[in-house]
Amino acid sequence: MIKVAQEEHILILKAQNTRELNDIITLSKSPFSNVRRCIAKNRHTPSYIVNSLAYDPVANVSYAALKNPICSEKRDLSRFQDRCVICPKNEAQYKTACGFCG
Repeated sequence: MIKVAQEEHILILKAQNTRELNDIITLSKSPFSNVRRCIAKNRHTPSYIVNSLAYDPVANVSYAALKNPICSEKRDLSRFQDRCVICPKNEAQYKTACGFCG
C-alpha cells in the first residue's frame, strides 16, 4: 500500500473536483505530483494548463495531461511503459489501492 499524507489526500480531492480557475492554477503548481496529475485530468482545467503539464518532469503528470482530449501537445506516448504511470486508478484511492499490482 502506498503512503499518502493527509494533506496530499485533501489536495487530491480538491484537484479532482474544483471548477475554480484560481484553485486550478494553484494546484497545477503543487509540490505533490498526484495533485498535478489530478489537475491534468480535471475536465475544468483550461487547455493552456493541460498543455503545460504535458511537459511536467514527472511522467505520471505528463502522461495524464497528454491523455486529456483537450491537450494539443503531441508527444510519443509509447515511452510511458511503467505500470504506475499508465495506471487508471483514481488518485483518491491510492491510500488503499496501490501496492496490489502484480
